[in-house]
Amino acid sequence: MQSEIREISPVLMEVTVEVPWDRIHKDLNDTYKEIGKTARVRGFRPGKVPRNVLKQVYGRQAAAQVTGNLVEQGLMQAVQEHELHIVSQPEMEEAPALEQGKPLTFKAKVEVRPKIDKVVTDGLEVWQKSVDIPNEDVDREIEQLRQQHGEIQVPDPMRPAQEGDLLTIDYTVTVDGEVKDDLGAEGRQVEIADEHLLPALKEGLLGMQPGDEKTVDMEFEEDHSNADLQGKTAQFTIQAKELHEKLLPELDDEFAKDCGDYETLLELRLKIREGLEASAKQRGEAELKDQLIESLIQANDIPVPPSMVQQQQQMMMYEMAQFMQMAGQQGAPGADFFAGIEERAQRRVQAGILLGSLARQEGIDIGEADLDAKFQEIADQTGKHVAKVRADYQEAQREGLESQLLEEKVMALLTERAKINEGERPEPESKDDKAAPNEADEGEE
Repeated sequence: MQSEIREISPVLMEVTVEVPWDRIHKDLNDTYKEIGKTARVRGFRPGKVPRNVLKQVYGRQAAAQVTGNLVEQGLMQAVQEHELHIVSQPEMEEAPALEQGKPLTFKAKVEVRPKIDKVVTDGLEVWQKSVDIPNEDVDREIEQLRQQHGEIQVPDPMRPAQEGDLLTIDYTVTVDGEVKDDLGAEGRQVEIADEHLLPALKEGLLGMQPGDEKTVDMEFEEDHSNADLQGKTAQFTIQAKELHEKLLPELDDEFAKDCGDYETLLELRLKIREGLEASAKQRGEAELKDQLIESLIQANDIPVPPSMVQQQQQMMMYEMAQFMQMAGQQGAPGADFFAGIEERAQRRVQAGILLGSLARQEGIDIGEADLDAKFQEIADQTGKHVAKVRADYQEAQREGLESQLLEEKVMALLTERAKINEGERPEPESKDDKAAPNEADEGEE
């Protein structure tokens, strides 16, 4: 078989394969021999059907079988011969057909990974913010703990509802004079807090007591998730049933002891700060990684095969569906998720290709020592025996762990080579900002 390739684009090749007639003739003979062993033709015993009769009865079947095998073998040989890194199934231009005494020639288009002579890592520049946890963040966490440890009770004596109370209500909703049964509720407990309620509803609930009834007008935005309420003013008729207050504990050492293995309030605050700092550091490392990859892509703007982008989009949608399922959310992802999904998928594919190429370029790989160290780390974290951890990582799990470790090594290399600035990343200059100096110069002239 002879083959040649023609580059249509850096990620799309046309492969032409020619199979000589003598190879076709041999494969046809071999195929007829195999068919003849089991062929059943009236008037002939199995295995004794003449070749000319086999051709008449099974000619199309034999030709199709031989053609399919030769196309598959020819494309495989061409891919190996020309060292093509294909990423999708070949697309035949037209179905090839056998002709007596003539070679079989066929063409196919294949998507390939782009060839990268060298991954450029010079000039990478990123920004990293220092970890600084303000006291207000610690105070916020402390207040959440107070809310969790608050005692719920009925006020004695009864009083009007106020900020932070829990009010149990029945309510009906009327829109354009029509009662919307599906929007109403009975026995709904509502916490009167800014972050939970629309301002109009909160204002209406404040001051109510069990037995009170009130109608509150509420205006909804044009893009509200409920089509019945979009751009409408709805009337909420509310009946107050029960009122509870939340008594919050004093901020002292006893409160700290109730929150866990802490002796003093100061110890609790320090532990909270430590956790916030760890979370901030983790977010900072993730942001730094994103910047490094973005900077690498900008320095190496490579094309990507469309099929890989499509596969990545499908993977992203699957990941989102899994996340929504775990979070107990129903329905499809919102419009915000799909906005720019193709661009995000393309960036992921570019990153994967560049990181893999850089690993090969720098001779970075993962050996048994790397895996053993990771297995030991996992064992220390989980309390499992290292042999059990190693047994848990087989085949796909092991490959995934190797990919993770390889990426960590490559990212460490990029971090070492990049210029890391402290502080916030500056906003890119707009076209108007760049044009302003020229306009000023023109004015001076």
